Amino acid sequence: MNAALRLFLVRGLGLRSANLLIKHFKTPDCVFDSKRGELEALGVPAEIADEILSPRSADRALGEEERAVKLGVQIIDILDPQYPPLLREIFDPPIVLYVSGKNWNPELPQLAIVGTRRPTGYGLNCAERLAEDLAVRGLAITSGLARGLDAAAHRGALRGGTTYAVFGSGLDFIYPKENRELADLVKQKGAIISEFPLGTAPSPQNFPIRNRIIAGMSLGVMVVEAAEYSGSLITVRLALEAGREIFAVPGNITSANSFGPHVLIRQGAKLVTGWQDVVEELPYPIREKILAPLVAGMHAAPEPQLDGAEAKVWRALSLQEAVSIDTLLAKLPLSTSDVYSALLVLETSDYIRQLPGKKYIRRL
Repeated sequence: MNAALRLFLVRGLGLRSANLLIKHFKTPDCVFDSKRGELEALGVPAEIADEILSPRSADRALGEEERAVKLGVQIIDILDPQYPPLLREIFDPPIVLYVSGKNWNPELPQLAIVGTRRPTGYGLNCAERLAEDLAVRGLAITSGLARGLDAAAHRGALRGGTTYAVFGSGLDFIYPKENRELADLVKQKGAIISEFPLGTAPSPQNFPIRNRIIAGMSLGVMVVEAAEYSGSLITVRLALEAGREIFAVPGNITSANSFGPHVLIRQGAKLVTGWQDVVEELPYPIREKILAPLVAGMHAAPEPQLDGAEAKVWRALSLQEAVSIDTLLAKLPLSTSDVYSALLVLETSDYIRQLPGKKYIRRL
């Protein structure tokens, strides 16, 4: 039985108290070999000490392990080599992590990309492009699977390499439901992670708790777009407390979504216009490993060589703002079928992307 899981599931025992007990007794197993008086001497209330030593705590852990096995979930304790080493360094690390995925590697350097749930087309493009560029160079991209920029970061990373999604619920709850397919893809090329027991629903108070894991596992946190009261800024605060690097992508000065990144840049965050800006701030061994090979073909593709309807539609689109079908039809001397046909060609060629509401924007 996983002794750390047993300790984690003790009702009334907080995370800091659990970490204190592990630190004092050296291993989770030794906590359960102790006496009630020893636990009380460490500040554990009598009723919780009884709960720790009770067979009920063992039964609870066994039941959780059985559910995890059925779901293909691995439970990793804080002393396990599979536990992310940077996460151990934060003030209140989880004593267990639930992990499900085919490519979990705790030693792989991670970078968090976070941002608003209501991004602009520019923000989506930036998140996807930067995530892909960094993932293809060996960084795992970590985010929270939320709609908006989190999802964009995962999608970009999936094209280039590895990505990890940290949940604010048990791993048996995919939230939001619209990202279920994305979560399955993340499991194929990375992993989904949580510290919450199976069966835990996604509650608002869980997400700041989740954010400290995103920050704690990563070398740094990049904010793409974030409004004044964005939860992404909570992640930044947690990252600063853990001594992590902060990166920010500048945006349109008239957009409310640019408030967060611009404040961070004024406060000393690294301004990011490309993957190089991130890599040059990473620890020396990681930076050198990424920069040494500089494989040909990793740079941005040139502007596509197009003609006919595709060229006209391409020129009518931009990187900054998404354009609707109606606008294109009104703007271009083309038939409806020609516009739809050109959009299909451009999208399947990966030159443009479709956003909700039948709007289109160029890819970076």
